[in-house]
Amino acid sequence: MKDGSIRVLSRAFSILRYLAEGGRPMGVTEIATGVSLPKATVYRILDSLEGERAVLNRGGEYEMGPIALLLADAYRSQAGFTEAARTHLLELRNATKETVHLFIYEKGEFYYLDKMESPYQVRMYSRVGAKASLTLLSAGKAVLANLSKDQQQELHEGIPDEVAEEFPAIRDRGYAVDDEQNEPGLRCVGAAIIDGKGIVRGAVSVSAPVYRFTEKLIGEYGSLVSQTAWAIGKSIAQVEGVLAR
Repeated sequence: MKDGSIRVLSRAFSILRYLAEGGRPMGVTEIATGVSLPKATVYRILDSLEGERAVLNRGGEYEMGPIALLLADAYRSQAGFTEAARTHLLELRNATKETVHLFIYEKGEFYYLDKMESPYQVRMYSRVGAKASLTLLSAGKAVLANLSKDQQQELHEGIPDEVAEEFPAIRDRGYAVDDEQNEPGLRCVGAAIIDGKGIVRGAVSVSAPVYRFTEKLIGEYGSLVSQTAWAIGKSIAQVEGVLAR
């Protein structure tokens, strides 16, 4: 592939990623500003992506197209992650009656992979496929705490000192806490998912409004989420072992 083709491909992925993370329709001007490219260039790339159904044009505003669902489903199936985690997520949701999230971590990237909603009307809003914070969410802090020093230093966004100071306690108890740090009125506990090779693959968390998720429940839910993360890690090893045969 020639350099020019590689550049176009890279720009196309930048545009798709910007749209995916935005989670709403956007005009050409907004997209061009967001990815730091000329409007004419962005328009040409969007036109090509529309032809492939990778994006949809809604009256001059663009959003992710149906091909994105196909790619996302293929990735989730290939990763074996959702299959390995589903039963454990359901058990955790039923035990807490609160929203449970599954996250995937790969080379510094952290995303919501799956979720199970709380039966209560008031609950956390989130979107599967959206990028997640490594430094604000309990799940993100749990992941960071279990990375090697070299892996931590390679992260582009860096790790605030106040977050790094939590790492020893997170490793000792097996889970991290987000006490309204990411969103006022919301409390979360999260634990890192580590596979049979000792590699951090993602995280699982429980989130709820503070009036339901009281401080007295932090230890109980933290223990449950830690046990769930361990069980998912074990299931991943079993699933991937079968797929590799």
